[in-house]
Amino acid sequence: MNTRYLKTLLTAAAALLGSACIENDVPYPVVEISIADIEGEGFTVGATDPANRTITLALDEQTDIRKVRIDKVDYDVTIHSVHADKETFIRQIASSVELVGTHDMRTPLTTTLSLYQDYTWTIRAEQRIALDFRVKGQIKEAEIDTQARTATAFVPDGTDLAAVRIETLKLGPAEVTTYSPTVEELSAAGFAEERKVRVTCHGETEEWTLRVQETDIRMAVQEIDLWNNTATVTAFLTEEEAKKAEVQYRSEGAESWQTARKEGYADGILRAIVEPGWQESQNKNGLTVYTMAPEQGIFAGHTYELRLLVGDEEYGMITQTTAAGHTIPDGDLEDGTLSCFTKDNETEEQVRFWGSGNNLFKPKLCTQGEFGGSKCAYLQASKTLGILASGNFFSGLFHYEGMNGTVKFGQPYAWESRPRAMKVRYYAPTIGTVDVAKYQNPGNLEKGDQDMSRIMVAIVDWSDRHEVTSGVGQPSGMWDPEETMRTEEGAIIAYGSKFIDAASTGDAWIDLELPLSFYDTAAKPGGKISIVISCSTSAYGDFMVGCSQNQFYLDDFGWIY
Repeated sequence: MNTRYLKTLLTAAAALLGSACIENDVPYPVVEISIADIEGEGFTVGATDPANRTITLALDEQTDIRKVRIDKVDYDVTIHSVHADKETFIRQIASSVELVGTHDMRTPLTTTLSLYQDYTWTIRAEQRIALDFRVKGQIKEAEIDTQARTATAFVPDGTDLAAVRIETLKLGPAEVTTYSPTVEELSAAGFAEERKVRVTCHGETEEWTLRVQETDIRMAVQEIDLWNNTATVTAFLTEEEAKKAEVQYRSEGAESWQTARKEGYADGILRAIVEPGWQESQNKNGLTVYTMAPEQGIFAGHTYELRLLVGDEEYGMITQTTAAGHTIPDGDLEDGTLSCFTKDNETEEQVRFWGSGNNLFKPKLCTQGEFGGSKCAYLQASKTLGILASGNFFSGLFHYEGMNGTVKFGQPYAWESRPRAMKVRYYAPTIGTVDVAKYQNPGNLEKGDQDMSRIMVAIVDWSDRHEVTSGVGQPSGMWDPEETMRTEEGAIIAYGSKFIDAASTGDAWIDLELPLSFYDTAAKPGGKISIVISCSTSAYGDFMVGCSQNQFYLDDFGWIY
Protein backbone atom coordinates (compact mmCIF):
# COMPACT_ATOMS: atom_id res chain seq x y z
CA MET A 1 0.00 0.00 0.00
CA ASN A 2 1.19 3.51 -0.73
CA THR A 3 2.30 4.79 2.70
CA ARG A 4 2.35 8.36 1.49
CA TYR A 5 -1.33 8.08 0.57
CA LEU A 6 -2.10 6.47 3.94
CA LYS A 7 -0.40 9.32 5.84
CA THR A 8 -2.36 11.88 3.85
CA LEU A 9 -5.65 10.07 4.58
CA LEU A 10 -4.93 9.86 8.31
CA THR A 11 -3.95 13.53 8.45
CA ALA A 12 -7.21 14.54 6.73
CA ALA A 13 -9.26 12.37 9.08
CA ALA A 14 -7.56 13.90 12.11
CA ALA A 15 -8.25 17.37 10.78
CA LEU A 16 -11.91 16.53 10.29
CA LEU A 17 -12.17 15.13 13.80
CA GLY A 18 -10.44 18.18 15.24
CA SER A 19 -12.74 20.47 13.32
CA ALA A 20 -15.77 18.57 14.58
CA CYS A 21 -14.57 19.00 18.17
CA ILE A 22 -13.97 22.70 17.79
CA GLU A 23 -17.13 23.55 15.87
CA ASN A 24 -19.77 21.77 17.95
CA ASP A 25 -23.09 22.99 16.55
CA VAL A 26 -25.20 21.23 19.21
CA PRO A 27 -26.22 23.98 21.69
CA TYR A 28 -26.42 23.45 25.41
CA PRO A 29 -29.96 23.48 26.78
CA VAL A 30 -31.05 26.64 28.56
CA VAL A 31 -31.81 25.66 32.15
CA GLU A 32 -32.82 28.45 34.55
CA ILE A 33 -31.92 27.62 38.15
CA SER A 34 -33.73 28.98 41.18
CA ILE A 35 -33.79 28.42 44.93
CA ALA A 36 -37.18 26.90 45.72
CA ASP A 37 -36.92 26.57 49.50
CA ILE A 38 -34.53 26.74 52.44
CA GLU A 39 -34.91 24.81 55.67
CA GLY A 40 -33.09 25.34 58.93
CA GLU A 41 -33.31 26.40 62.55
CA GLY A 42 -34.84 29.63 63.79
CA PHE A 43 -36.32 31.03 60.58
CA THR A 44 -38.92 30.68 57.87
CA VAL A 45 -38.67 31.71 54.23
CA GLY A 46 -40.22 35.16 54.20
CA ALA A 47 -40.21 36.14 50.53
CA THR A 48 -38.74 35.01 47.23
CA ASP A 49 -38.02 37.47 44.42
CA PRO A 50 -37.21 35.38 41.32
CA ALA A 51 -36.85 38.43 39.09
CA ASN A 52 -33.95 39.73 41.22
CA ARG A 53 -32.93 36.22 42.31
CA THR A 54 -33.17 36.93 46.02
CA ILE A 55 -34.70 34.94 48.85
CA THR A 56 -35.35 36.41 52.29
CA LEU A 57 -35.22 34.49 55.54
CA ALA A 58 -37.53 35.77 58.27
CA LEU A 59 -35.59 35.08 61.45
CA ASP A 60 -37.35 34.23 64.68
CA GLU A 61 -36.93 36.90 67.33
CA GLN A 62 -34.69 34.68 69.46
CA THR A 63 -32.37 33.63 66.60
CA ASP A 64 -28.79 34.89 66.75
CA ILE A 65 -28.38 36.56 63.35
CA ARG A 66 -24.64 35.87 63.54
CA LYS A 67 -25.26 32.11 63.71
CA VAL A 68 -28.06 31.12 61.34
CA ARG A 69 -28.17 27.39 60.68
CA ILE A 70 -29.22 26.23 57.19
CA ASP A 71 -29.93 22.49 57.03
CA LYS A 72 -31.29 22.05 53.50
CA VAL A 73 -31.61 23.97 50.23
CA ASP A 74 -34.09 22.88 47.55
CA TYR A 75 -33.59 23.95 43.94
CA ASP A 76 -35.91 24.19 40.98
CA VAL A 77 -35.22 24.46 37.26
CA THR A 78 -37.08 25.77 34.24
CA ILE A 79 -35.95 23.91 31.14
CA HIS A 80 -36.07 25.65 27.78
CA SER A 81 -35.49 24.22 24.29
CA VAL A 82 -35.50 20.53 25.32
CA HIS A 83 -37.76 18.06 27.10
CA ALA A 84 -35.97 16.41 29.98
CA ASP A 85 -36.45 15.17 33.51
CA LYS A 86 -36.16 18.07 35.98
CA GLU A 87 -34.75 15.93 38.77
CA THR A 88 -31.84 14.87 36.56
CA PHE A 89 -30.83 18.51 36.12
CA ILE A 90 -31.46 19.44 39.76
CA ARG A 91 -29.06 16.75 40.97
CA GLN A 92 -26.27 18.30 38.86
CA ILE A 93 -26.56 21.88 40.17
CA ALA A 94 -23.37 23.23 41.70
CA SER A 95 -23.22 26.12 44.20
CA SER A 96 -20.15 28.33 44.49
CA VAL A 97 -20.79 28.60 48.25
CA GLU A 98 -21.57 25.76 50.63
CA LEU A 99 -25.02 26.82 51.76
CA VAL A 100 -25.69 24.08 54.28
CA GLY A 101 -24.06 25.16 57.52
CA THR A 102 -23.97 28.12 59.92
CA HIS A 103 -23.77 31.64 58.51
CA ASP A 104 -23.45 35.20 59.78
CA MET A 105 -26.48 36.76 58.10
CA ARG A 106 -25.74 40.35 59.09
CA THR A 107 -24.53 40.59 55.49
CA PRO A 108 -26.32 38.85 52.60
CA LEU A 109 -25.07 35.48 51.41
CA THR A 110 -24.38 35.39 47.66
CA THR A 111 -23.83 32.25 45.62
CA THR A 112 -23.56 31.35 41.94
CA LEU A 113 -25.62 28.34 40.90
CA SER A 114 -24.22 26.59 37.86
CA LEU A 115 -25.27 23.95 35.38
CA TYR A 116 -25.13 24.92 31.71
CA GLN A 117 -25.45 28.58 32.63
CA ASP A 118 -24.65 30.55 35.80
CA TYR A 119 -27.27 32.24 37.99
CA THR A 120 -26.32 34.40 40.96
CA TRP A 121 -28.70 34.24 43.93
CA THR A 122 -28.66 36.26 47.13
CA ILE A 123 -29.96 35.06 50.49
CA ARG A 124 -30.88 37.84 52.91
CA ALA A 125 -32.11 37.81 56.48
CA GLU A 126 -34.69 40.03 58.14
CA GLN A 127 -35.36 40.05 61.85
CA ARG A 128 -38.14 42.06 63.43
CA ILE A 129 -37.73 42.53 67.16
CA ALA A 130 -40.63 44.37 68.77
CA LEU A 131 -39.38 46.79 71.44
CA ASP A 132 -41.58 48.11 74.24
CA PHE A 133 -41.35 50.32 77.31
CA ARG A 134 -44.50 50.87 79.34
CA VAL A 135 -45.11 52.24 82.82
CA LYS A 136 -48.21 52.42 84.98
CA GLY A 137 -50.31 55.48 84.21
CA GLN A 138 -48.76 55.90 80.75
CA ILE A 139 -50.83 58.17 78.50
CA LYS A 140 -49.19 57.64 75.08
CA GLU A 141 -46.82 55.24 73.35
CA ALA A 142 -43.19 55.39 74.35
CA GLU A 143 -40.64 56.86 71.97
CA ILE A 144 -37.84 54.36 71.35
CA ASP A 145 -34.69 55.46 69.51
CA THR A 146 -32.58 52.43 68.60
CA GLN A 147 -29.70 54.57 67.33
CA ALA A 148 -29.39 56.68 70.48
CA ARG A 149 -30.55 53.71 72.60
CA THR A 150 -33.12 55.70 74.52
CA ALA A 151 -36.68 54.82 75.56
CA THR A 152 -39.03 57.53 76.82
CA ALA A 153 -42.46 56.93 78.38
CA PHE A 154 -45.02 59.69 78.93
CA VAL A 155 -47.32 60.20 81.91
CA PRO A 156 -49.84 62.98 82.67
CA ASP A 157 -48.78 66.23 84.32
CA GLY A 158 -48.66 65.98 88.09
CA THR A 159 -47.55 62.34 88.20
CA ASP A 160 -45.11 61.49 90.99
CA LEU A 161 -42.18 60.30 88.87
CA ALA A 162 -40.43 58.76 91.87
CA ALA A 163 -43.40 56.41 92.27
CA VAL A 164 -43.64 55.34 88.61
CA ARG A 165 -43.37 51.58 88.13
CA ILE A 166 -42.53 49.62 84.98
CA GLU A 167 -45.24 47.47 83.40
CA THR A 168 -43.23 46.24 80.41
CA LEU A 169 -39.59 46.52 79.39
CA LYS A 170 -38.47 44.80 76.20
CA LEU A 171 -35.34 46.09 74.52
CA GLY A 172 -34.30 42.84 72.87
CA PRO A 173 -35.61 39.40 71.92
CA ALA A 174 -38.02 37.86 74.39
CA GLU A 175 -36.71 35.11 76.68
CA VAL A 176 -33.04 35.55 75.76
CA THR A 177 -32.47 39.17 76.89
CA THR A 178 -31.35 40.13 80.40
CA TYR A 179 -31.28 43.52 82.13
CA SER A 180 -28.97 45.00 84.73
CA PRO A 181 -30.33 46.48 86.94
CA THR A 182 -33.33 44.14 86.72
CA VAL A 183 -36.81 45.42 85.91
CA GLU A 184 -37.76 45.05 89.57
CA GLU A 185 -34.74 47.06 90.70
CA LEU A 186 -35.45 49.81 88.15
CA SER A 187 -39.08 50.04 89.27
CA ALA A 188 -38.19 50.20 92.94
CA ALA A 189 -36.06 53.29 92.40
CA GLY A 190 -38.66 55.16 90.30
CA PHE A 191 -37.95 57.66 87.52
CA ALA A 192 -37.39 61.03 89.15
CA GLU A 193 -34.18 60.87 87.11
CA GLU A 194 -33.30 59.02 83.92
CA ARG A 195 -32.03 55.50 84.47
CA LYS A 196 -29.27 53.52 82.78
CA VAL A 197 -29.74 49.83 82.04
CA ARG A 198 -27.38 47.28 80.49
CA VAL A 199 -29.16 45.06 77.97
CA THR A 200 -27.47 41.74 77.16
CA CYS A 201 -28.41 39.29 74.40
CA HIS A 202 -26.41 36.56 72.63
CA GLY A 203 -23.28 37.60 74.54
CA GLU A 204 -23.40 41.27 73.51
CA THR A 205 -24.24 44.14 75.89
CA GLU A 206 -25.65 47.60 75.09
CA GLU A 207 -26.31 50.47 77.48
CA TRP A 208 -29.74 52.08 77.21
CA THR A 209 -31.23 55.18 78.83
CA LEU A 210 -34.78 55.04 80.23
CA ARG A 211 -36.78 58.22 80.81
CA VAL A 212 -40.27 59.04 82.04
CA GLN A 213 -41.59 62.50 81.17
CA GLU A 214 -44.71 64.43 82.10
CA THR A 215 -47.02 65.71 79.36
CA ASP A 216 -50.18 67.78 79.19
CA ILE A 217 -51.74 65.30 76.74
CA ARG A 218 -55.06 63.97 78.06
CA MET A 219 -55.81 61.54 75.23
CA ALA A 220 -53.66 59.55 72.79
CA VAL A 221 -53.90 56.73 70.24
CA GLN A 222 -51.71 53.66 70.67
CA GLU A 223 -51.27 50.14 69.30
CA ILE A 224 -52.67 50.75 65.81
CA ASP A 225 -53.14 47.46 63.92
CA LEU A 226 -54.10 48.12 60.30
CA TRP A 227 -54.73 44.46 59.45
CA ASN A 228 -57.16 43.92 62.34
CA ASN A 229 -58.36 47.54 61.96
CA THR A 230 -58.01 48.21 65.68
CA ALA A 231 -56.41 50.85 67.90
CA THR A 232 -56.21 51.57 71.62
CA VAL A 233 -57.15 55.04 72.89
CA THR A 234 -55.93 56.12 76.33
CA ALA A 235 -57.38 59.02 78.33
CA PHE A 236 -56.27 60.60 81.63
CA LEU A 237 -59.30 60.80 83.93
CA THR A 238 -60.36 60.44 87.52
CA GLU A 239 -62.21 57.27 88.43
CA GLU A 240 -65.52 59.15 88.62
CA GLU A 241 -64.91 60.81 85.25
CA ALA A 242 -64.03 57.46 83.69
CA LYS A 243 -67.40 56.00 84.70
CA LYS A 244 -69.22 58.65 82.63
CA ALA A 245 -66.65 58.94 79.83
CA GLU A 246 -66.94 57.98 76.17
CA VAL A 247 -64.27 57.95 73.48
CA GLN A 248 -65.74 58.68 70.06
CA TYR A 249 -64.11 58.67 66.63
CA ARG A 250 -64.86 59.26 62.97
CA SER A 251 -62.97 59.46 59.72
CA GLU A 252 -62.32 63.07 58.80
CA GLY A 253 -65.30 64.37 56.84
CA ALA A 254 -67.76 61.74 58.10
CA GLU A 255 -70.98 62.97 59.67
CA SER A 256 -71.63 60.43 62.41
CA TRP A 257 -69.45 59.54 65.39
CA GLN A 258 -68.67 55.96 66.43
CA THR A 259 -68.12 54.96 70.06
CA ALA A 260 -65.00 53.01 71.04
CA ARG A 261 -65.44 50.06 73.40
CA LYS A 262 -64.31 50.81 76.96
CA GLU A 263 -61.78 48.16 77.96
CA GLY A 264 -60.84 49.20 81.48
CA TYR A 265 -59.54 51.81 83.91
CA ALA A 266 -56.38 51.66 86.01
CA ASP A 267 -53.77 54.05 87.41
CA GLY A 268 -55.74 57.08 86.24
CA ILE A 269 -55.93 55.91 82.62
CA LEU A 270 -59.07 54.87 80.72
CA ARG A 271 -58.46 52.47 77.84
CA ALA A 272 -60.92 52.25 74.93
CA ILE A 273 -60.71 50.08 71.81
CA VAL A 274 -61.49 51.17 68.26
CA GLU A 275 -62.50 48.05 66.33
CA PRO A 276 -64.39 47.09 63.17
CA GLY A 277 -67.98 45.92 63.12
CA TRP A 278 -68.99 42.84 61.16
CA GLN A 279 -72.26 42.07 59.41
CA GLU A 280 -73.04 38.37 59.01
CA SER A 281 -74.94 36.96 56.03
CA GLN A 282 -75.17 33.97 53.70
CA ASN A 283 -73.75 34.19 50.19
CA LYS A 284 -75.62 32.77 47.20
CA ASN A 285 -74.10 29.35 47.84
CA GLY A 286 -75.22 29.24 51.47
CA LEU A 287 -71.80 29.92 53.01
CA THR A 288 -71.54 32.26 56.01
CA VAL A 289 -69.64 35.43 55.18
CA TYR A 290 -68.87 38.67 57.02
CA THR A 291 -68.66 42.16 55.58
CA MET A 292 -67.35 45.26 57.32
CA ALA A 293 -69.86 47.63 58.87
CA PRO A 294 -69.58 51.16 57.45
CA GLU A 295 -67.39 53.69 59.29
CA GLN A 296 -66.34 51.33 62.09
CA GLY A 297 -62.70 50.47 62.80
CA ILE A 298 -59.46 52.18 61.80
CA PHE A 299 -58.06 51.81 58.28
CA ALA A 300 -54.96 52.68 56.29
CA GLY A 301 -54.64 56.05 54.59
CA HIS A 302 -57.19 57.95 56.69
CA THR A 303 -57.15 60.84 59.13
CA TYR A 304 -59.39 60.27 62.15
CA GLU A 305 -60.90 62.70 64.63
CA LEU A 306 -61.20 61.43 68.20
CA ARG A 307 -62.96 63.17 71.06
CA LEU A 308 -63.29 62.51 74.78
CA LEU A 309 -66.70 63.10 76.34
CA VAL A 310 -67.47 63.07 80.05
CA GLY A 311 -71.22 63.29 80.34
CA ASP A 312 -72.19 66.15 78.05
CA GLU A 313 -68.83 67.89 78.32
CA GLU A 314 -66.12 67.53 75.69
CA TYR A 315 -62.73 67.14 77.39
CA GLY A 316 -60.66 67.30 74.23
CA MET A 317 -60.22 66.31 70.59
CA ILE A 318 -57.22 64.94 68.70
CA THR A 319 -56.50 63.73 65.16
CA GLN A 320 -54.64 60.63 64.07
CA THR A 321 -53.41 59.89 60.54
CA THR A 322 -52.72 56.27 59.65
CA ALA A 323 -50.04 54.96 57.32
CA ALA A 324 -50.83 54.60 53.63
CA GLY A 325 -52.22 51.27 52.49
CA HIS A 326 -50.98 48.80 49.91
CA THR A 327 -50.92 49.23 46.17
CA ILE A 328 -51.55 46.51 43.60
CA PRO A 329 -48.36 46.00 41.56
CA ASP A 330 -48.59 47.63 38.12
CA GLY A 331 -52.25 48.32 38.80
CA ASP A 332 -52.24 51.22 36.33
CA LEU A 333 -51.08 48.90 33.47
CA GLU A 334 -49.05 51.70 31.88
CA ASP A 335 -45.96 49.52 31.39
CA GLY A 336 -46.14 47.99 27.93
CA THR A 337 -43.38 45.50 28.74
CA LEU A 338 -45.46 43.58 31.31
CA SER A 339 -45.32 39.85 30.65
CA CYS A 340 -49.13 39.62 30.56
CA PHE A 341 -49.03 41.45 27.22
CA THR A 342 -46.61 38.84 25.81
CA LYS A 343 -46.36 35.04 25.57
CA ASP A 344 -43.75 34.92 28.35
CA ASN A 345 -45.83 34.09 31.42
CA GLU A 346 -44.40 30.77 32.52
CA THR A 347 -41.77 31.52 35.15
CA GLU A 348 -41.45 33.72 38.21
CA GLU A 349 -38.46 35.37 36.54
CA GLN A 350 -40.73 36.51 33.67
CA VAL A 351 -43.84 37.49 35.64
CA ARG A 352 -43.72 40.35 38.14
CA PHE A 353 -47.37 40.02 39.15
CA TRP A 354 -49.75 39.91 36.18
CA GLY A 355 -49.90 36.97 33.79
CA SER A 356 -52.16 35.91 30.94
CA GLY A 357 -53.00 32.88 28.82
CA ASN A 358 -51.28 34.26 25.72
CA ASN A 359 -49.57 31.42 23.86
CA LEU A 360 -48.06 30.46 20.52
CA PHE A 361 -51.46 29.90 18.91
CA LYS A 362 -53.38 32.62 20.74
CA PRO A 363 -50.96 35.52 21.34
CA LYS A 364 -53.59 38.27 21.68
CA LEU A 365 -55.89 37.11 24.47
CA CYS A 366 -54.42 39.96 26.56
CA THR A 367 -52.64 42.93 25.02
CA GLN A 368 -52.00 46.50 26.05
CA GLY A 369 -54.81 48.65 24.72
CA GLU A 370 -55.93 52.23 25.07
CA PHE A 371 -59.32 53.45 26.19
CA GLY A 372 -60.56 56.68 27.68
CA GLY A 373 -57.18 58.32 27.26
CA SER A 374 -55.14 55.78 29.26
CA LYS A 375 -53.18 52.61 28.66
CA CYS A 376 -54.92 49.48 29.91
CA ALA A 377 -55.34 45.73 29.51
CA TYR A 378 -57.42 44.71 26.51
CA LEU A 379 -58.88 41.19 26.59
CA GLN A 380 -60.41 39.58 23.53
CA ALA A 381 -61.81 36.09 23.06
CA SER A 382 -61.58 33.87 19.98
CA LYS A 383 -62.27 30.33 18.84
CA THR A 384 -60.49 27.84 16.60
CA LEU A 385 -62.00 24.56 15.42
CA GLY A 386 -64.78 24.96 17.96
CA ILE A 387 -62.40 25.51 20.90
CA LEU A 388 -62.98 28.70 22.91
CA ALA A 389 -60.07 30.83 24.07
CA SER A 390 -61.35 33.41 26.54
CA GLY A 391 -59.48 36.65 26.95
CA ASN A 392 -57.90 36.46 30.39
CA PHE A 393 -55.68 38.33 32.80
CA PHE A 394 -54.68 37.26 36.31
CA SER A 395 -52.12 37.31 39.09
CA GLY A 396 -50.09 34.18 38.50
CA LEU A 397 -48.27 32.09 35.91
CA PHE A 398 -49.30 30.21 32.76
CA HIS A 399 -47.98 27.05 31.12
CA TYR A 400 -49.05 25.86 27.66
CA GLU A 401 -48.40 22.35 26.42
CA GLY A 402 -50.12 19.92 24.07
CA MET A 403 -53.13 22.15 23.26
CA ASN A 404 -53.88 22.57 26.98
CA GLY A 405 -53.19 25.58 29.14
CA THR A 406 -52.56 25.58 32.89
CA VAL A 407 -53.13 28.72 34.92
CA LYS A 408 -51.22 28.79 38.20
CA PHE A 409 -53.31 31.19 40.24
CA GLY A 410 -51.84 33.41 42.96
CA GLN A 411 -48.90 35.59 43.91
CA PRO A 412 -47.07 36.40 47.14
CA TYR A 413 -48.24 39.61 48.82
CA ALA A 414 -47.02 41.15 52.07
CA TRP A 415 -50.32 42.02 53.75
CA GLU A 416 -50.03 44.63 56.51
CA SER A 417 -53.29 46.56 56.10
CA ARG A 418 -56.70 45.01 55.48
CA PRO A 419 -58.90 46.66 52.82
CA ARG A 420 -62.67 46.87 52.61
CA ALA A 421 -62.84 46.36 48.85
CA MET A 422 -60.94 46.28 45.57
CA LYS A 423 -61.51 48.97 42.97
CA VAL A 424 -61.06 48.71 39.20
CA ARG A 425 -62.28 50.43 36.04
CA TYR A 426 -63.69 48.41 33.16
CA TYR A 427 -65.43 48.77 29.83
CA ALA A 428 -66.95 45.84 27.91
CA PRO A 429 -67.66 46.71 24.24
CA THR A 430 -69.01 43.21 23.60
CA ILE A 431 -70.55 40.56 25.83
CA GLY A 432 -72.51 38.36 23.49
CA THR A 433 -74.43 35.12 23.59
CA VAL A 434 -72.74 31.78 24.13
CA ASP A 435 -71.52 30.29 20.83
CA VAL A 436 -69.24 27.60 22.31
CA ALA A 437 -70.45 25.24 25.04
CA LYS A 438 -68.26 22.17 25.43
CA TYR A 439 -68.56 21.16 29.10
CA GLN A 440 -71.16 21.37 31.85
CA ASN A 441 -70.54 24.51 33.90
CA PRO A 442 -71.68 25.96 37.25
CA GLY A 443 -73.76 28.61 35.49
CA ASN A 444 -75.55 25.96 33.38
CA LEU A 445 -74.96 28.12 30.30
CA GLU A 446 -75.76 26.65 26.90
CA LYS A 447 -75.46 27.90 23.35
CA GLY A 448 -77.68 30.91 22.81
CA ASP A 449 -77.64 31.98 26.48
CA GLN A 450 -76.33 35.38 27.50
CA ASP A 451 -72.64 35.10 28.36
CA MET A 452 -71.01 36.80 31.37
CA SER A 453 -67.57 38.29 31.93
CA ARG A 454 -66.10 38.21 35.42
CA ILE A 455 -63.74 40.09 37.74
CA MET A 456 -62.68 38.28 40.91
CA VAL A 457 -60.30 38.88 43.81
CA ALA A 458 -59.40 36.63 46.74
CA ILE A 459 -57.21 36.96 49.82
CA VAL A 460 -55.80 33.49 50.42
CA ASP A 461 -53.41 31.67 52.72
CA TRP A 462 -51.94 29.05 50.38
CA SER A 463 -48.84 26.89 50.47
CA ASP A 464 -48.54 27.12 46.67
CA ARG A 465 -50.32 28.34 43.55
CA HIS A 466 -53.57 26.61 42.58
CA GLU A 467 -53.52 25.06 39.10
CA VAL A 468 -56.43 25.01 36.65
CA THR A 469 -56.01 23.19 33.33
CA SER A 470 -58.31 23.47 30.31
CA GLY A 471 -58.15 23.09 26.54
CA VAL A 472 -58.87 20.12 24.32
CA GLY A 473 -58.94 17.80 27.34
CA GLN A 474 -61.32 17.58 30.28
CA PRO A 475 -60.86 20.67 32.48
CA SER A 476 -59.45 20.13 35.97
CA GLY A 477 -58.71 22.07 39.14
CA MET A 478 -61.71 24.40 38.85
CA TRP A 479 -62.38 26.53 41.91
CA ASP A 480 -64.55 29.47 42.85
CA PRO A 481 -64.07 31.48 46.07
CA GLU A 482 -67.83 32.02 46.27
CA GLU A 483 -68.35 28.24 46.45
CA THR A 484 -65.65 27.06 48.83
CA MET A 485 -63.73 28.30 51.87
CA ARG A 486 -60.51 26.49 50.95
CA THR A 487 -58.62 24.61 48.26
CA GLU A 488 -56.06 21.86 48.75
CA GLU A 489 -53.40 24.60 49.02
CA GLY A 490 -55.05 26.26 52.02
CA ALA A 491 -57.70 28.70 53.20
CA ILE A 492 -59.60 31.37 51.30
CA ILE A 493 -59.87 34.24 53.78
CA ALA A 494 -61.95 36.68 51.73
CA TYR A 495 -63.20 37.30 48.21
CA GLY A 496 -64.94 39.80 45.96
CA SER A 497 -66.66 38.96 42.69
CA LYS A 498 -68.57 40.63 39.87
CA PHE A 499 -70.35 38.96 36.94
CA ILE A 500 -71.01 41.33 34.02
CA ASP A 501 -73.79 40.13 31.72
CA ALA A 502 -74.26 43.07 29.36
CA ALA A 503 -72.09 45.16 27.08
CA SER A 504 -71.18 48.61 28.37
CA THR A 505 -72.99 51.64 27.02
CA GLY A 506 -71.61 55.09 26.40
CA ASP A 507 -67.93 55.77 25.88
CA ALA A 508 -66.56 56.19 29.43
CA TRP A 509 -64.94 53.91 31.97
CA ILE A 510 -67.20 52.23 34.53
CA ASP A 511 -65.85 52.48 38.09
CA LEU A 512 -66.36 49.28 40.04
CA GLU A 513 -65.92 48.54 43.75
CA LEU A 514 -65.80 44.89 44.82
CA PRO A 515 -66.60 44.68 48.56
CA LEU A 516 -64.70 41.90 50.29
CA SER A 517 -66.69 39.11 51.93
CA PHE A 518 -64.69 37.39 54.67
CA TYR A 519 -64.96 33.76 55.69
CA ASP A 520 -62.56 34.39 58.59
CA THR A 521 -62.36 37.80 60.27
CA ALA A 522 -59.37 36.90 62.46
CA ALA A 523 -57.02 35.17 60.01
CA LYS A 524 -54.09 36.94 58.36
CA PRO A 525 -52.28 35.42 55.35
CA GLY A 526 -48.97 33.85 56.27
CA GLY A 527 -48.40 31.34 53.48
CA LYS A 528 -46.35 31.49 50.30
CA ILE A 529 -49.29 32.68 48.16
CA SER A 530 -51.71 35.30 49.49
CA ILE A 531 -53.54 37.08 46.65
CA VAL A 532 -55.50 36.08 43.56
CA ILE A 533 -56.99 38.50 41.03
CA SER A 534 -58.61 37.07 37.91
CA CYS A 535 -60.46 38.65 34.99
CA SER A 536 -61.98 36.84 32.02
CA THR A 537 -64.12 37.70 29.02
CA SER A 538 -66.18 34.57 29.84
CA ALA A 539 -66.84 33.60 33.44
CA TYR A 540 -66.89 29.90 32.49
CA GLY A 541 -64.20 30.01 29.85
CA ASP A 542 -62.25 27.28 31.67
CA PHE A 543 -65.17 24.96 30.84
CA MET A 544 -64.90 25.98 27.17
CA VAL A 545 -68.19 27.87 27.51
CA GLY A 546 -68.73 31.43 26.35
CA CYS A 547 -68.90 33.91 23.52
CA SER A 548 -65.91 34.03 21.18
CA GLN A 549 -66.57 37.71 20.34
CA ASN A 550 -66.32 39.14 23.86
CA GLN A 551 -64.05 42.12 24.55
CA PHE A 552 -63.01 43.65 27.87
CA TYR A 553 -60.91 46.68 28.89
CA LEU A 554 -59.48 46.86 32.44
CA ASP A 555 -57.46 49.51 34.28
CA ASP A 556 -56.50 51.10 37.61
CA PHE A 557 -56.63 48.23 40.10
CA GLY A 558 -56.36 49.32 43.73
CA TRP A 559 -57.66 48.91 47.27
CA ILE A 560 -60.34 50.78 49.16
CA TYR A 561 -59.72 51.28 52.87
